[in-house]
Amino acid sequence: MSLITIQKSHNVSDLFILKSSLEHDGIKCFLLNEFTTQIMSHVGSFEVELQVHAADIDRMKEILAEVN
Repeated sequence: MSLITIQKSHNVSDLFILKSSLEHDGIKCFLLNEFTTQIMSHVGSFEVELQVHAADIDRMKEILAEVN
């Protein structure tokens, strides 16, 4: 199953709120580069990526529309 990046940030804490909201509604989320950015925080090119399964994209958009 393929993963789609829905948001990127240099700071992992920026993504935790969105991740929590999506997981609360049953969408499994993954943080790509979560630990790399903590170890290599001095390198600005590393970003954390919040990813969801491609099959969950439509539901994820519905949830974000409700939140906004």
